[in-house]
Amino acid sequence: MVDDFLADALGRLDQRILEVCDEEERRASRLAGGGGRGWAAVRDLVRPPVNDLAIPAGEPAELVPDGSHVLRRIGRELALTERQLEVILVLLAAHVEPRYQSVYAVLQDDLRQPRPTERVVHALLGRHPDRSRALADALSAGGRLVRSGLVRRLPGLFAPLARPLDLADDVVAALLGAPEPPVEGATAQHWSVGTGAPGEPRWQVLFGPGDLAAAARERTDRRVVEIGVPPAPETAVGVATAAWRVGVATDACPLLDLSALEQPAVDAVVRTVEELVSGVGGGAWLLSREAIPVAAPHVEAASPTWAGRRDAWTAEAALRGIALAAPDAAELATRHRLDARGVRQVFGLAPPTPTLADLDRIAAGFGLEHVRLSQRTVPIRGFDDLVLRETTREALDRLVHYARHRDRIAEELDLERRFRLQRGPVALFSGLSGTGKTLAAEAVAATLGRPLHTVDLAQLVSKYIGETEKHVDEVMTQAERASAVLFFDEADALFSNRVEKASNAGEHFANMLVGYLLQRIELHDGTTILATNLRGGIDEAFLRRFQVRVEFPFPEADERERIWRLLLPDRLTLADDVDLGRLAKAHRLAGGDIRNAALKAVFAAHRRGAPLCQDDLERAIAVELLELGRLSRHPRGTDGQPDRGELLRAVLDDLHDQLDACLRGRFLKQIHLVHGSPTDERLAGKRPAVSIALFRLAARRGADGLRAGFIVSAWSHLAEEETELLGVVHEALGGMALAPVHGRVARLRVQESHDFDLLHRFWSSHDHPVRASVVVDAEIE
Repeated sequence: MVDDFLADALGRLDQRILEVCDEEERRASRLAGGGGRGWAAVRDLVRPPVNDLAIPAGEPAELVPDGSHVLRRIGRELALTERQLEVILVLLAAHVEPRYQSVYAVLQDDLRQPRPTERVVHALLGRHPDRSRALADALSAGGRLVRSGLVRRLPGLFAPLARPLDLADDVVAALLGAPEPPVEGATAQHWSVGTGAPGEPRWQVLFGPGDLAAAARERTDRRVVEIGVPPAPETAVGVATAAWRVGVATDACPLLDLSALEQPAVDAVVRTVEELVSGVGGGAWLLSREAIPVAAPHVEAASPTWAGRRDAWTAEAALRGIALAAPDAAELATRHRLDARGVRQVFGLAPPTPTLADLDRIAAGFGLEHVRLSQRTVPIRGFDDLVLRETTREALDRLVHYARHRDRIAEELDLERRFRLQRGPVALFSGLSGTGKTLAAEAVAATLGRPLHTVDLAQLVSKYIGETEKHVDEVMTQAERASAVLFFDEADALFSNRVEKASNAGEHFANMLVGYLLQRIELHDGTTILATNLRGGIDEAFLRRFQVRVEFPFPEADERERIWRLLLPDRLTLADDVDLGRLAKAHRLAGGDIRNAALKAVFAAHRRGAPLCQDDLERAIAVELLELGRLSRHPRGTDGQPDRGELLRAVLDDLHDQLDACLRGRFLKQIHLVHGSPTDERLAGKRPAVSIALFRLAARRGADGLRAGFIVSAWSHLAEEETELLGVVHEALGGMALAPVHGRVARLRVQESHDFDLLHRFWSSHDHPVRASVVVDAEIE
């Protein structure tokens, strides 16, 4: 059944068709002449003059009645003439009643063509010369009807006026009364009602990290239809045009979601819609994560705040009659950065009476959004899988607490006005390679219940100007939407020191890049962890922007023993001679090196088909040191005597351990112990530090005894700290007693007075003036 408006319009069309039939009958009679055949019939077609074949003078009645109908609304929105509206009516009639197809086939003298052609349109609407010209313009490729896609000209080669015409499917559905006409090809289509005030512009761009559709609904009082635009440029333009038509026909505001499109498709859609709005009429709102360079009003939609996310969980639960406690809603808002639409989808997938675990599990699935240029890791290892020093563990606990409770505490104490907490936290993990930085990042993500995305710096950094900044912004924006923990390993390669006086274009560009990174990371609302082996390589201005700075010191003997025990599985059978304490004390290895050596030892024991023994561990360590390019000794028998290298190494290890224990007891900050000449390369990224340099070696008692002299100095960024540190070192060395070395008595003596020329020669060889130092001698009997 058709409505009264269409019934009236089709009745008028019927009357017009009857008049045209009479005219066509008269024309046929004039053209038939005497009814001859062959050439006589041809002559009869030629004999009637053109004026005799013209329709009688007079203006026919209008076909489209007045009223509030979709057809009239389309006419007003697109400024269509009465003739153009009549074209739409003629084409629509074939979709309403099949008899029109038969009539049109006869009128166009082609019974094989059921679709109306240009000849039918001209026969019904354009027999007057002025009307013919107007129709020719309307049905041309550049006319308003064809440009808008309301009328489709079917492709192919046809005789003059024989090209078939049709209406777009969405236009037919709207004209026949469909309240929500489908947009063919759209990846998604959702209708809702705006809650804003009237008067918003019909053409604008909404961008930003927030809920763009919700922001659009808050800005208009009309119905809105959210359209998912497919990524392929050739189909994206068609879907965008169809959505624009649906908005015109239904008086709705089409929201074109361009977030999944690559730049070529975005450009094509924007260009097409802009031409339609400015050249034809109607409107559309473009939704994009980034601002679009187009002459249209732009509105930025910020990410929903923690309070907004919490209220969305509470409101949706109340709407569904589900009891969700306030602390649970706050916890969900903290762990998952979902807007109101995402929360609604979570409840839609949840059981009728979901628990907090159900909602948390389903919401976690929404955090699987791809973060380009990164590798996603599902965290499975926590802090129980780590051996950490107390100060390091405390710093990690502070980081987790900050990330978990930042939003709640900021709202309760109104901290945002003073500290701008709607971002971060940003943490710096610094320490030597193999000390557990990567594993700690995974443990942080596991504790927070979020995915870990490790950024691939090789793909992030580009040689083209502007590409690196674009990649960084894209990665951080996607990480925010995925509620991910972002991890930059070897971050000093990206966030390096700026050159104070740039001397070339490369240094100038590097300075600009670091400056941009400083700004962008401050705006990132999510947990970001940067790991570096060289803390001194991080720009000082950047260091101040870290909320948490965590140091991962080189493990001491007791910590190394715990790492060995943690890495050897419980199901593994150990031989009676395994002494992990002795192994940890004898070999100063980082946690990563211990992991590799432990795996080698496990497979070595399995290959022998016997329990893991001490020799398996020793050989595995020797192989690991060999592969690392470090000194690796052949196994020494139980009766073998230590050589001077082993004696000297044992003394140095004992000196190192005792001095490190003293410094750890005095300072919260890790004091690096640097062995060898205190060059800038050795001290890079390791201040404050204490250097221990061997400057003389002697054998006072033949081949059995050994005497070594060391120069110990303190290093810091501040002179007063160096003085304080050297005083603590002097006190520690003065009260230190060396343990026996391989059964031999060892003594340590601080040289209270020493040769200035000796120190002068030592420091001048390192391009330094004479520095305050402590000179000690170690003697082995």
